[in-house]
Amino acid sequence: MSEIRLRYSAESDILPLTQLWQEVFGDPGELVGAYFRLLWRPEYCLVAEVDGGLAAMGHCLRGPRAAGLDCAYIYAMATRAGFRGRGLAAAIGRRLIGDAFGAGADVAATLPADEGLCGWYQRRLGMSPLFRRGGAGVEFPAAWYEFARLCGGHSEHSPARLYALARPGLSAAGLDGLGWECTFD
Repeated sequence: MSEIRLRYSAESDILPLTQLWQEVFGDPGELVGAYFRLLWRPEYCLVAEVDGGLAAMGHCLRGPRAAGLDCAYIYAMATRAGFRGRGLAAAIGRRLIGDAFGAGADVAATLPADEGLCGWYQRRLGMSPLFRRGGAGVEFPAAWYEFARLCGGHSEHSPARLYALARPGLSAAGLDGLGWECTFD
């Protein structure tokens, strides 16, 4: 039986995280390096190790505000091909969302990479369509805009809606349809 360990990242993880990112998403090193320079913090990135090796990662960025509520953004969920189907991403996502709520976030949102992943976020993390991809509505820290410029425009292949979950006891109905510009797709 394999030993699985979830832990938050450290400075020493940047190179293996970069390698995993490039392996799964194929993004150029300059873009990944900009992410780690502009947005990454160790406490925003949860990794799954299997038998001591990096198998999966997920990031939960904080800082956006929507209608007076603090938001978190699940980003760059990635699992190495040989480790998929073991529930690592779901475990990472649930922990990231729970920790974000514990740290004061009111809403956790994500833009699935493609329509095929929307059902996964709904079934595994309890998220449902809420924000509209692009346009005005949510306020972001300056570094988010800088990274979004490096990412380029929105992809025509990404879903039109972000999936989100409000912390227990909070209704997110007032956020329905607000624009979320910085999706990094």
